[in-house]
Amino acid sequence: MKNKLFVLIFIVYNLLTAYVSGEVPPAKVIFQQYMNQAQTFANNFPREKAYLHFDNTSYYVGDTIWFKAYVTLAEKQTFSLISRPLYVELVDQTGHIADKQIIKLTQGEGNGQFILPHSMLSGYYEVRAYTRWMLAFDEPQYFSRTFPIYQLSNSDKLERSITTYELSSSMKNRPSETEEKFNLRFFPEGGQLVEGVTSQVAFKAESKNGGDIELSGTIYTKEGTEITSFETLHDGIGHFEYTPSAQPAIAKVSFQGKKYEFTLPQALPNGYVLSTVSNAGALLVRVSCNAATPQDTLAVFISHQGRPSIHQLISCRADAPQEFILPTRKLPAGVLQVSLINRAGNTLCERFVFANPRAPLQISTEGLKEVYAPYAPIRCELQVKNAKGEPVSGELSVSIRDGVRSDYLEYDNNIFTDLLLTSDLKGYIHQPGYYFASPSPRKQTELDVLLMVHGWRKYDMNQTISTAPFTPLQLPEAQLALNGQVKSTILKNKLKDIALSVIVKKDDQFITGGTVTDENGRFTIPVEDFEGTTEAVIQTRKVGKERNKDASILIDRNFSPAPRAYGYKELHLEWKDLAYWQQKAESFDSLYMDSIRKVEGLYVLDEVEIKSKRRQGSNMATKISEKSIDAYYDVRRSVDVLRDNGKIVTTIPELMEKLSPQFYWDRTNDKHTYRQKPICYIMDNHILSETETQMMLTEVDGLASIIISKGTGGIDDDIIQNTKMSEVTDSTGVDISKLDKYSVFYLIPLPRRDVLNKSQSAVLGTRQTVIQGYTRPLEYYSPAYPTKELYMDKVDKRRTLYWNPSVQADENGKAVIECYNNQYSTPLIIQAETLGKDGQIGSMRYSTISKTEQ
Repeated sequence: MKNKLFVLIFIVYNLLTAYVSGEVPPAKVIFQQYMNQAQTFANNFPREKAYLHFDNTSYYVGDTIWFKAYVTLAEKQTFSLISRPLYVELVDQTGHIADKQIIKLTQGEGNGQFILPHSMLSGYYEVRAYTRWMLAFDEPQYFSRTFPIYQLSNSDKLERSITTYELSSSMKNRPSETEEKFNLRFFPEGGQLVEGVTSQVAFKAESKNGGDIELSGTIYTKEGTEITSFETLHDGIGHFEYTPSAQPAIAKVSFQGKKYEFTLPQALPNGYVLSTVSNAGALLVRVSCNAATPQDTLAVFISHQGRPSIHQLISCRADAPQEFILPTRKLPAGVLQVSLINRAGNTLCERFVFANPRAPLQISTEGLKEVYAPYAPIRCELQVKNAKGEPVSGELSVSIRDGVRSDYLEYDNNIFTDLLLTSDLKGYIHQPGYYFASPSPRKQTELDVLLMVHGWRKYDMNQTISTAPFTPLQLPEAQLALNGQVKSTILKNKLKDIALSVIVKKDDQFITGGTVTDENGRFTIPVEDFEGTTEAVIQTRKVGKERNKDASILIDRNFSPAPRAYGYKELHLEWKDLAYWQQKAESFDSLYMDSIRKVEGLYVLDEVEIKSKRRQGSNMATKISEKSIDAYYDVRRSVDVLRDNGKIVTTIPELMEKLSPQFYWDRTNDKHTYRQKPICYIMDNHILSETETQMMLTEVDGLASIIISKGTGGIDDDIIQNTKMSEVTDSTGVDISKLDKYSVFYLIPLPRRDVLNKSQSAVLGTRQTVIQGYTRPLEYYSPAYPTKELYMDKVDKRRTLYWNPSVQADENGKAVIECYNNQYSTPLIIQAETLGKDGQIGSMRYSTISKTEQ
């Protein structure tokens, strides 16, 4: 310790002496200072990562999405203690948040679920998870996974449908990945090309309407001389080597019968090229330049999750490229950032490489059959060991699912691929498990090219080595709290010393509390011990006064990341062909049923389809044809977002004006149109009369959502039957025979129990809103069938047969799992994930499907 202190004092002394004398400090001193500053930044601002383990790979309307949450320190893959709330959102394919859960983390772990109502729309939904601290930096990071949610047409024949929406342009908030029919992008190694310096160039071929892209092409000079050829390696990516000149080269390719030309990036007249080679447990780093490049001493920094592990000084000449070799065992596991920096602290080149973890945990299973009979008991034993073969105790999240009725991805995401690879790359990574299955030199090359194509400067070295103060965009949350600010309604001034009283309806009780704003008008309401959602009324008044203060109450809770673009393959998933196993299971089923019928006195009832009753207070009392929907809006969420930003919204017309440019409110006659058509309002299964419409449109706090139909195709016959023909003009003002001339607005009311103050309009200085606390984790229900006579008439179509986010492996590293099969014969798919206290990752997926056919 004394030696380290002496070295630090010596460095500081040299720097001060140099600055006082006007001398430029030597390169060694400058880069050591950068190293120290980057280390300090990493200590002060540690990052977090999130990973969710799900029970299945696809879902149906009416299912439940079960998940286990792991939140780690990015640098060490150990559980994070920085954040307590984890925000998990279900985002539809337009980019709107369909549901949001707040998971309470305990030592970095938590679990929860999304219950998918029968009223929801099918489609491709994104589940994303983040802590507020993960959004604190210029390049926010969060967990993201896309799932198809199907409508089930006939469960026995596995017939299903999913809707691809053609919604109003005002609804399309999610950006597109590419607007080009075909595009070829180039990624020079290190980020730039330099004249006369041979370089590796990665490329990615993309098609707006294509799947796997396999192509080859040729690189030519501008004059037409052939330089080299290239071809894709995997998923449209590949690489080639060439020496650029002053004129950019041209790439010529053919795709789907058409010829395309693309211009490569312009080479710099002077500069550096950074290249790396990972092979045989070593990392080779090489820096090259041309004769026109001014001589200087540079440094290569190798960093992991923003913390530099090592830096190496480089003095490069055109005739003598500089290189050095590092054993990868001395480097952290995962994506490493290799940066070439000059004395001014500018990043000249950057490259990303992958270092494999040295000792992942091994999870194995025993005691499983190839196919399980209907309602059969399932028993398997999991074993967790370290690289030395020693047993490891700890907690696992485990899913067992029907192998025939659950979609199967050959190289799916897991805790290993997400925490160590995809979380540090930009864009959607298709089947990341592919790069680690059956390791080979080709797989290493493909992974290396992937890093060149999807490299992401999440950790900006210019920022980490800077002495300028850093202000995070968000602050870490050690507990859940509702933060906000009070401003004057007209002048928008910050109002200090304002007393806030809060009235919350919880079950059948009213809970009250209060706080006072600080000098900036800010306030904090702790909700750490609160679960679920509830209506609340917040009132403001000057301290010591009895009358309400004319003020706006802004709540700081709209910090969700912007919607990202979907990758083509996220919407065109490549499920494994299970025809062989479907036939095998059906054959097994037939033999099983024959054996059952031979048992004297035992009979099997015909299968009965159970139709659940409509739940009272459902968000969509009338099921609307998905294809007829033009737009839909979450009224409660939209109103809260507007009011959180200080905008006053009290009526539906005011809200619709802000949400959709297609909506027009003519205030001279109080008429509303959508897409220049008169509007027909429907609620509670009937068309509203003019009087009912006027009453309903003033109750913005009483609506859950608005669904706008393109025409009459989505209107149930019950609605028309409930609207008497004699009332066509006298009551409703709508000619039922001419409904195509109207824009149909379905107003979905909130369940009355969810509205605290529905009879009163919001007044200035008063805010009615929904407060959200932690989501209570539910327990997965797994039925038991111990006696044949009791279960043969049971309808059990579960696809997830077992889910437990907290399976405990004992001191011998063993855990025994017991459950029962559903009503079908099927092979099983088992997935288990774990994260050790020391950061060791363990992942296992077992299936006779892959075991037999791979």
